[in-house]
Amino acid sequence: MLLSGVLGSALAQDFSALQSITFQTKEDYGTQETTVLECANFLLASKFDQLENDVNCNYALQFVMKWMEGTPDYTFSIDEQIMKAIKSNSYLLGIYLSAMTKYVLENKANAANEKEVQYNSFVLFLDYCENTANQVKTNKEIKNLSKAKNEGRLKEYLAN
Repeated sequence: MLLSGVLGSALAQDFSALQSITFQTKEDYGTQETTVLECANFLLASKFDQLENDVNCNYALQFVMKWMEGTPDYTFSIDEQIMKAIKSNSYLLGIYLSAMTKYVLENKANAANEKEVQYNSFVLFLDYCENTANQVKTNKEIKNLSKAKNEGRLKEYLAN
């Protein structure tokens, strides 16, 4: 618990401290949820080119992924829809993983509902991609997903 509080204040400048955090017990994952959420929010607030070029973004993304891979409290699945949208762009995948993490940690009551997690993660992902300040070069699939979201048809689109 103390480590999480110390990291919370340290994260504003330097995410390298995340590398020293280990997950050895089930409780370790739970005590780091606040830090994981801070990392996800940091990534979702970063411009797209920062993800590739900023070492703090890399530390934050690695930490989110390490937590996602091992947490016993949540299950994450990457489906065909996101793979079509991101093509092979690992940084777009990082944004989607951050969106999933943010959604489940902020909506624990819905975290077990895979369809709700998928839908709401896509909404966060698409909001990020649509934000022109982030400078994401969108492909045809992301444009189609965005159009469906903005027309209120995203759930239907994802079901196909």
